[in-house]
Amino acid sequence: MQLNGEASYRLRDGSARWGQRGMSDRVLIVDALSAGSGRRVTSRDAIGCGPRTIAGVLEMLDVECRIARAEDVLDGRVRLRNFAHIAVSAMTTDQTAVSRVIRRWRRRRRGNVLLGGPIASGGERVLSRLRPDAMVIGEGERTVEDLIKGGFLEGGCDLHTIKGIGFLHQGQPVLTEQRDLMDENTMRRYVPSVTRIVDYPAYQASKVYVEVLRGCSNFLRTTLRLPDGRQCDDCGRCTSPDPVLRVRCPHDIPPGCGFCSVPATWGAPRSRNIESIVTEVEELLTLGVHRIVLEAPDFLDFRRGRYPATDPCAPAPNLRAIESLLSSIASLPAFREGRAHLSIENIKACLFTPEVAQIIARYVKDTSPNIGLESGSREHRRRVGKCGDPADVVRAVRTAREVGMRPFVYLIYGLPGEDDATVRETINLLEEIDRAGAERIILYAFEPLPGSAFADFPRASPRDRRGRLLREAVERINRRRKRRYVGRIVRGIAAEASLTHRGYTMVYPLGEGPIMTVAGGYTPGTLLDVRITRVLSAGLLLGTVLREGMEARRRGRDDEMWFG
Repeated sequence: MQLNGEASYRLRDGSARWGQRGMSDRVLIVDALSAGSGRRVTSRDAIGCGPRTIAGVLEMLDVECRIARAEDVLDGRVRLRNFAHIAVSAMTTDQTAVSRVIRRWRRRRRGNVLLGGPIASGGERVLSRLRPDAMVIGEGERTVEDLIKGGFLEGGCDLHTIKGIGFLHQGQPVLTEQRDLMDENTMRRYVPSVTRIVDYPAYQASKVYVEVLRGCSNFLRTTLRLPDGRQCDDCGRCTSPDPVLRVRCPHDIPPGCGFCSVPATWGAPRSRNIESIVTEVEELLTLGVHRIVLEAPDFLDFRRGRYPATDPCAPAPNLRAIESLLSSIASLPAFREGRAHLSIENIKACLFTPEVAQIIARYVKDTSPNIGLESGSREHRRRVGKCGDPADVVRAVRTAREVGMRPFVYLIYGLPGEDDATVRETINLLEEIDRAGAERIILYAFEPLPGSAFADFPRASPRDRRGRLLREAVERINRRRKRRYVGRIVRGIAAEASLTHRGYTMVYPLGEGPIMTVAGGYTPGTLLDVRITRVLSAGLLLGTVLREGMEARRRGRDDEMWFG
């Protein structure tokens, strides 16, 4: 194919080799999401939508770009000399990886460094530590467009005139005026890149996230006293029937669960156009993607209520809009014929009714909705700003199981307000959730996020006694669930070489199911039938390949991805 007059040749793994002409404005988008200190340990099969969104803006402006993982940049697999500038997308926990990427870039190149993503909520501290040429704060589409049109790539942009950015001026951090959030009509102008999905190694086997909506409807607030002395005085705004009144807090406490920065950063939910979502999914499938995840802080907020929808549990979900979206996607041939799998992740338990479950189950086969528990204590949940009741989670799990779903439940240890009593309540509730049919329990350690109400609390310690009790309980339940897979046959997709088992290949389930590893090397995207033989850990199973799919072929040396 031709890209602005430059030859690009498709490799067997779906990536492309680039020539060396016309690189004066070429941008390398570095996906550092979940990179931590330099290499992803978790979520290795996930491809988020943020980098593709920025790639879409650059393509709209006729700026050539590629996407590369941070670990590939740090391992030297990306030829930095072929790019003029870099744009890095990262989360708060990825600062070490980002720092290493920027240092490596500046040792080799003189082009600009643009930083964005959730990491930018760190404001002046992140600017002072990482020292990018510009940092996009909040929504990136309009800001990146203004930067490019203003001459950022040519070095002639007056950064003081661009809203929603941070930069260093004479060594001091400067934050410009905050940019207003886009409305749904403005969001339609910006279309995520589809073609750049081929830049990701093993994208054919990865979960590719497609944004459905942006923002969250939980505008409750924590009642815990914050380290700086702020505390809710029960003024009634958070529970007001006036949705606009819920937006502002007289004590400036960020909205939502105390550990989460989504509503403070992205505001109330704004949904994408159905036609745009369906087109993006269809084009991804054409390029060989097998696993599509409809991404949202809460999928059930899709077109629910009028803007701003700031009550997390009322009104009920918009069944007509949800059915219209899901039926349109499910009608695509790859899903009808079983060659690809569609899934939905985050949902609020208080919105998950039998009617919603029936609609989702009708169009999304064998999905694993993620249901947030956080804490099994009713009082603790209320104090951190979580909506609903622990009983809602048990009910939602049971409802999901009744229609054939495999729900995941996630919780957090080390949350502010946690004590021995809340941990006991949580462990007891986990057993009840297991009996209700949860497929998996996911336990996270509390991490204070900039922009959240709990930003100044200490992070959870892995040596904490309460955290250890919760980890042991979760491990016990998950291993028990995984043992039920032994002897079963699971259809999966070959992904990458195992990082821990030499000579083995990681295999991700085509539908919902366990992550597997099998002996031998297989090309990414190969469909395999795997018989489960052993539980290696709570998150990994060992299997043997029974039959290779139509796309199977052994991996050769020329399948290795490289950036030329």
